[in-house]
Amino acid sequence: MENVTTRTTPRPDSSILHELAELEERQGWAHHVADAATGELLTTELSRPVAPLSRVERLARLGHQFDPSIFGAPTYRLTPRHPYQASPAGFLDFFLAHTVSTFTDEPEGRAVWALQNIVGEFAGEMNAFLLEPPQGRCLLTLRVGTVNELGVVGRVRIQVLTWGIAQVIASFELAVHGDNLTDHTFDLVFVSAPTVPPTRWVRMLIEPGSGLRFVQFRSLTLAPEQPSGLHP
Repeated sequence: MENVTTRTTPRPDSSILHELAELEERQGWAHHVADAATGELLTTELSRPVAPLSRVERLARLGHQFDPSIFGAPTYRLTPRHPYQASPAGFLDFFLAHTVSTFTDEPEGRAVWALQNIVGEFAGEMNAFLLEPPQGRCLLTLRVGTVNELGVVGRVRIQVLTWGIAQVIASFELAVHGDNLTDHTFDLVFVSAPTVPPTRWVRMLIEPGSGLRFVQFRSLTLAPEQPSGLHP
């Protein structure tokens, strides 16, 4: 059968998590802001975790004024440790993840893809299905970790679609740097219009040959623009 993903003998979960723990000792951070309407994407490499005021300032560079309170009470918050919520309904699915960890000292948990020696068409993906999304201008945030092959730029694609009619609302490819662990915060602004069915489908796609050694998914949030917020 052609185009079937194959792997070498899987590494134990403990081995993968131990290597990631070592890489966290040399961790970096990056913040990506994107606009679905224009296709614009801005990336800032950081020496510390991203903070609310600087997130708002970078979103303003794309013409979107938000109050920092939008980060505090999202309509959806889905993580490997809490992959399902009943109201509004939504859930996560992990395809070909090597391990989904829900350690008690990690409030979000993490899903990890180890990508060495994968041959075939697929390397893995994360799917989030948001069955009752808010309407109007929304901020979607994904927190993702990456480790690249030495000297290679890695690539991760993030898409937002309307489930059922396969309408692509947004599609961005993140070019990620560094052979140590980098923690990425991806903030995407898009307008959610009424559709039938209303479900929003968020995908994080990992392809073989994308220059990545590890990818880890931490969390997804979706929040509508706050009525008390600033407006462009």
